[in-house]
Amino acid sequence: MRVVALSAAFVLLILLAYMPVANGDLGTNHTTQYLVCSGNENCSLNYQQVGDSVISGEERQASPFSPITIDFSFSLQPAQQQIVLLPEMLEEMQIDLRIQEDPGGFLRPDLHVELILGPSTNTWVIDGGGQEIGTPEPYTLQSEPLNLGNGRLLGGGDMIQLNIAFDIDQPVTWELYLAGDSWFTLPIEWSIDPNTANVDEPSSAAAPRELSGISQATEAALIGNDVDCFEFNIDDQLASFTLFVEWDSVPVEVEQDHRSPEMLDANGRPEPAPSVRTRFEGSMTINEIHWIKPEGGDTTICWTGTTDRYQTYRFLGRQSLLGIGGTTPEDFIGESKWESGVAQAGYVEQAESPTNAGVGTMVAATTGLVVAIGGFAMSLSSPWLPRFFLPLSVALLLSGGIISPTLAMTNAMPVEGESTLEELIDLRLDRIRIGVESGDNGSTGPLWYGGFFALAPGESLRLRFDIEKSHPLGDGRWQIHPKQMQNLDYDKIIFGYMNEHLISEENQVRFIMRAGRLLTLDLILLESLLVVDHKPFGKVAHIDWEMIRGDGYGDSTSPAWTSRPAEITTSEWTKLTRGIIPELLSVSLCECGIDSLEVSIRPAQVTSDDLATPQGITIAEGLFPSDVLVAFVGIGVLMLAATVEWSRRKEAMNLADDMLAE
Repeated sequence: MRVVALSAAFVLLILLAYMPVANGDLGTNHTTQYLVCSGNENCSLNYQQVGDSVISGEERQASPFSPITIDFSFSLQPAQQQIVLLPEMLEEMQIDLRIQEDPGGFLRPDLHVELILGPSTNTWVIDGGGQEIGTPEPYTLQSEPLNLGNGRLLGGGDMIQLNIAFDIDQPVTWELYLAGDSWFTLPIEWSIDPNTANVDEPSSAAAPRELSGISQATEAALIGNDVDCFEFNIDDQLASFTLFVEWDSVPVEVEQDHRSPEMLDANGRPEPAPSVRTRFEGSMTINEIHWIKPEGGDTTICWTGTTDRYQTYRFLGRQSLLGIGGTTPEDFIGESKWESGVAQAGYVEQAESPTNAGVGTMVAATTGLVVAIGGFAMSLSSPWLPRFFLPLSVALLLSGGIISPTLAMTNAMPVEGESTLEELIDLRLDRIRIGVESGDNGSTGPLWYGGFFALAPGESLRLRFDIEKSHPLGDGRWQIHPKQMQNLDYDKIIFGYMNEHLISEENQVRFIMRAGRLLTLDLILLESLLVVDHKPFGKVAHIDWEMIRGDGYGDSTSPAWTSRPAEITTSEWTKLTRGIIPELLSVSLCECGIDSLEVSIRPAQVTSDDLATPQGITIAEGLFPSDVLVAFVGIGVLMLAATVEWSRRKEAMNLADDMLAE
């Protein structure tokens, strides 16, 4: 009897080993789901290639008068456990379905596909093409947009199911090849398992988690509208208490609002509102929350999360005793000006100003022309003056002092659809504001406003700016210094924008930090792209770039430069962006009575070889590299003619005086 039981158990283990393992949770580690079955009636989705390699069946009753619909359903069993941020696109799907006609050949009906992802349902019809000789290719979908109108979040317990169906109207034998032959891939950027991530539980307002010491880092997670409370003891004689909170990087669509926790004393009274410094380094957000002279003893801090927002974090505290002095944000510098030169290379010290003529030169040339034309009406002592000197002077003054500057000024006029740098910055801030206020959903998320100056592929960057100087790169090319990019003030730009546009209180810090980071990266990239093949002589430049999709900088949670000028090749773009990425970019906000921003950049060592030469930059130039010189040569010729005439007349007068004296 025991031998029979052991044999039965052994057979059961073998059967279990060959059954699909229903552990196909969709997430960042399991982006591909395979169609698996154990028999025709037991099918599911799994991230492993297990189960039967093929299932098949025969349909002998189908006819054109009574067609039969055959359908399959593959669902995730058990239900989804992780919380997932769905991508905007299905990367790829392959269904290897083969339908053999009787007596021969293969039938290729249209395949109806339905993909259920939690609250969203997507349907496609894959054209089969009719009949085919030889083994047919699998049905495939590639880069198909997903309908995420009900949101991008897939929650724990949500259904994931793939349904496929096709119609037949004649006797056939069908085969569905499984596991490694039929599958779909969703490029999941972010997922979290709340059961394992929420390591601080149980922690609540009613039962705060006790900490043995606040000076050691504590790991926690704010899952949805969770309330995280922690209790600890602080010294009775404190000058200040600073809490350092480091939030792990997550997509902005699921990021908590990073509001300061409530701090309660032993009697449950809240401490006065703290001052807060928020730093953004790389993709990490760090809060430094500062309370002045808090009550000592037992202390509780509580964070309250927001529905459909999920983020892990860690924190620790630092106590400053009376007489020792404060910590941050007293040390806040508040330097928030853009310093040009971050992405410049070559011989910057040899920078030169443009040499095209201005209004002053045109006035001088006009005066010279009046004098020269008046000279033709005079009785001149030398035949060379009206034949050579005066015509040459008129030609030089007219071309260098009138025509060339007029042409340059005409070319410098604004072109339809062209923006100023100020207007381009406003567009950048507009799109960041729309993104953060709309919850950074798919259509207004970071891939949208993460483009170069927030321009999406298909849009154009058309910009007009004044040239202050330009310097040689050492290889024949020159890099331009725009006047509008000198000493830009972030405080004035960002807080001035906020004064004119209403931004909800819970999104203000997020807007400021995004704006400071993305605007800085845009200015770095723009500065690096202002390279032309020859020395610019005009005072105004026009840019006209068509934007296409580019490999962004940063991770998927906070990308930048996700669009690029089409005038730059892929290899040039890769080399350029790698060369100009700053070694450190830190953006800090101090809410210390008066809001102030601090931007710190440790630039990369940019070389001339890193910089590309994009087409589409036009300099508003005249006829000559230096029309000022041409005009003043014309004035010089006119002065020489006047000197010759004056000398000849003086000599004639002296001769006449001598003759009269005799």
